[in-house]
Order: sequence, then structure tokens, then C-alpha cells
Amino acid sequence: MGKVFYLRFCFSFILVVLFVFFGLTTSIAQKKSTKSGEKIVVTGPKVKIEKEYTLFEKTLDKRPVATKGSNYIEADVIKFFSAKNYTISEGNVIYKNYEKNIEIRAGYSEFYGNTGDVIFDRSPLMYLSNNNLYTGGSKVFMNVNQDKVNVDGNVFVTNNNVKAFADKAEYISKDNISKMFGNVSVFSSNVSIRSDSAFISVFSNSVSNYIGYGNVVAETKNITLRSEYLFATFKNDYIDRYILMTNVIVDGKDLYVESFKMVGVVSNVIYEDRTNELRFYTFTGLGKPVFYRDKKEDSTLECELLEVIMDENNEMISSTAKGKVRVIK
Repeated sequence: MGKVFYLRFCFSFILVVLFVFFGLTTSIAQKKSTKSGEKIVVTGPKVKIEKEYTLFEKTLDKRPVATKGSNYIEADVIKFFSAKNYTISEGNVIYKNYEKNIEIRAGYSEFYGNTGDVIFDRSPLMYLSNNNLYTGGSKVFMNVNQDKVNVDGNVFVTNNNVKAFADKAEYISKDNISKMFGNVSVFSSNVSIRSDSAFISVFSNSVSNYIGYGNVVAETKNITLRSEYLFATFKNDYIDRYILMTNVIVDGKDLYVESFKMVGVVSNVIYEDRTNELRFYTFTGLGKPVFYRDKKEDSTLECELLEVIMDENNEMISSTAKGKVRVIK
């Protein structure tokens, strides 16, 4: 008898726990659903009620506005589908998310209040940090409940000095980082870079660094660099330091080098009583020899470490080979 009572008590206790758990889960889900289903509020100077939607139109210098939480949309025309809780905005659309500090402008936009999805079309532009740096493409997709913004088709990121292009991009607002994919290329005042995919960090009003993967090609004055990986840091509108790794090939006017890793540093120094932009290149094999052909001297050798100094035109000033140097020619 005591055993039966004990089993019944345990079974009842488990039922109570499950009831409370599912009750709390349902309550939380309902709260989330209520939040995501919060109604969009639309106001405007001119209103016309149609069969399926309410039409808000611009009058003189006053435009209709749609808001939901920290989201703000302003346009020449806003169609509000109240039953479905979504809007279609057209004509000089301005979208702002004050919580995520995002501003997007486009010719057309759709905002789905129940799910939080927003679609931008007709030459959309997303401003990053301020109006000096922005990204755009054929279309922009985002969800107001997430930190990710997707840009698709003919993507570009630019601050008028540094320009980057790709097939697709993702922008993470909380980290202020753009990830670019497919035929990625970057152009600055002193180098152009192409790669299969890339991560671009954006801070303040400038590009901070670039990480490229797969079939990396960098081109600058009189020299072409190839590798499978590249990390570059920007200073103002030019790249001042970069690292190439894996199957590195450097083919220039005065030299040809094959190595595992290359570190390049650009700096302004006094050389022969004049200020020049000099490039300091360091090549390492990391277990394999560095292959080096000096085109000026018509000589070829292998070594463990190679240091090269070039002038602003990437013409070689000097080269130094170290560690198990072997002259081939």
C-alpha cells in the first residue's frame, strides 16, 4: 500500500512539474508572439482607404511615416495592409533602426510586422556608421530581430577612397563587420585585391582591415602578388601592412619569389635625402626553402628568409637572403 501511494505521489509530482513547465513555455512563446505581432503604426498627411489596404501619400513637404518599436520608415507613398500587418513603401524610402544604428535608403521597401522581415529594392543603400561609408546592391534583406543584414547582387562597400565589390555580402551591425562573398575585389589608392571571399571590418567612417580567402590576387605598381590567404590593414585610404600565406607568389619588375608566407609593410622614410614611400617585404618558407630570382642581377637562389626593400614604384633597392642560402644560378 505504501509503495502504491509513493508511486502515485511521484507520478502526480511529475505531472505538476510538466504542467508548470509547459505553462511557462507557452506564456513565454505567447509574449514573444505578441511582441513580434505588434502592430505597425502609420501616419500621414493624406489618407485614402482602399479595399485591401490604406493608402498614405505625400502632400507638399510632409510624408507618411510607419513605426514599430525602434523601426522607422518614411516614404512618398506607404500602403498599409492592416489585416496582414505589413507595409509597402515607395519613393525615396528612408528606413532607420535606432536600436541597431542602421539607416537604409531605397526606392522600394516591404516591412512585415509579424515576422520582422524587411526587403529593400530599387538601388538600396545602407549607411555604415555615417554618411561617408555605405554599402549597396541589387537588393537588401534584413530581420529587425537579428543583427544580420544581407546584400545581394552587384554589392559594393565604399567611402569614396576605398571601394570593395562582391556578389553577396552580410553586414553584422553589433560587430560593424561586412562579410563579402563571390568575386570579391578591393581598390585603394595603392593596391587592388581580388579573392573568392572576404571579411571586411568597418570602424568609424573607414575600412579597418581586409581578410581574403581563396585565389587571392593583389596588384600594385610593377608587381603582382598571389596566395590563398591575405590579411591587410588600412591607414586612411591605403593599405599599409599585409600578410600573404600559402602558395605565395610575388612577380615584379625586378624579382620573382615563391614562399609560404610574406609580410609587407609600407612606410614613409627618408631615403637619400628625400622622402619616399618604401615597401619592406619579408619572405619565409616555414619548413620549405624560399625560391628567389633576382631579375636585375640575373641570379637565382634558395634560402630560409628573404628581406627586400623597394621604392615607391616597387623597384628593388636591396635584397638580403639568410639561413641555408643556396645559389642555383
